[in-house]
Amino acid sequence: MPSLPQTYTISDFIEWSRKGQLKLDPDFQRGSVWTPAARVFLIDTILNDLPIPQVYFRTKVDAATQTTVREVVDGQQRLRAILDFALGKLRLTSKAPKHRGKLYDNLTIEDKELFLNYKVPVVQLLNASNADVLEVFARLNSYSVKVTPAELRHAEYSEPVKWAIYNAAREWPQLWNEYKVVSVRDSVRLKNTSTMAELFIVLDNGFGDGGEPSITKYYKAKKTKDDDYFAPLRQKIDEIIGEIIANTADDLKETTFFDAPNFLALFAAIAYLKGYSPHSRTTDAVVAFKGQGVNWERGLANLSEIAREFDGYDPESDEESPYASFIAATKSTTHRIPSRKTRFEQIVRAIAANDP
Repeated sequence: MPSLPQTYTISDFIEWSRKGQLKLDPDFQRGSVWTPAARVFLIDTILNDLPIPQVYFRTKVDAATQTTVREVVDGQQRLRAILDFALGKLRLTSKAPKHRGKLYDNLTIEDKELFLNYKVPVVQLLNASNADVLEVFARLNSYSVKVTPAELRHAEYSEPVKWAIYNAAREWPQLWNEYKVVSVRDSVRLKNTSTMAELFIVLDNGFGDGGEPSITKYYKAKKTKDDDYFAPLRQKIDEIIGEIIANTADDLKETTFFDAPNFLALFAAIAYLKGYSPHSRTTDAVVAFKGQGVNWERGLANLSEIAREFDGYDPESDEESPYASFIAATKSTTHRIPSRKTRFEQIVRAIAANDP
């Protein structure tokens, strides 16, 4: 069974569909039907000339009628979204911010041409039997890398909670590309969305237990919330991240405070001192500091001292560091409350504007 990788334009798919040469049969459908948000996001990806995954055809040549029929065995939902948009059956939403509210006919000539000329990567399975197709996908799946929890959530959820977190991660690229709060390699696997999700959780629920199960629990709990619910949380996130970068990036970007666990702890401390986050089990010893504000001049000096101690700490030394508990907590399981409580308390005391 030969296979042939090629690219075809969207206009090719439209022509095949009109001529009855494209069959969107469900025999090999994988996964559930896409939500409207997922369909719009795909069209936005195309209109931004970004790549989409390959489509697999079973290409059958009918010698008697001298025609070729392309049966889609993987990629049906992608092609349905593309064809529906081309036919004016799909209106773009906020998931396509540059084209929000538009149908295909509302696009500019330039955007219509970009859409129609967009090249879709295709693998053709020539005259393959059902058994051949199943064998192909069994082999593809045997080489697949196990998905991360973040990738699994991104595939499972399509509600505003997912898009609020995803868009926040996407719109703060300097955190991952420049400051490496989460490495670029891990960000490709969407682990930056896990860190961003924890920022939302801090503001919404307070600084408590973390880790992937807690993040997934948050997605489930907020599944019914709309965009308006997340907008004020996003506004506070932007404010605090901007403040961290403006006041600390020049001095601390190479330190532990720009690694995800302590970036999160620093964010949580600032949120608490601003009165933006509720009490939680980590705040018991610093309740009096809530809403007191941040003194960045004093705070930067103290954070720099903690960072120096962290980098130069020798556990065998006879001289105990004043930040030994912070260092030990950072080097332990950083998503559990005991570790977070220790680091949070020290950061709050280090950067608070006033000492109650």
